[in-house]
Amino acid sequence: MNPNETKKDLNTEIKKELEKSKFKVLTNENDFLVKNLKKAG
Repeated sequence: MNPNETKKDLNTEIKKELEKSKFKVLTNENDFLVKNLKKAG
């Protein structure tokens, strides 16, 4: 197996994981904001 190809695969996997974790953080922040808005409203 070509080492360069493995690197590419790893990078795409890492990017996917990062996107997932960013999305989770955003979802948690949104939930928090919605809860606070409901309390205020």
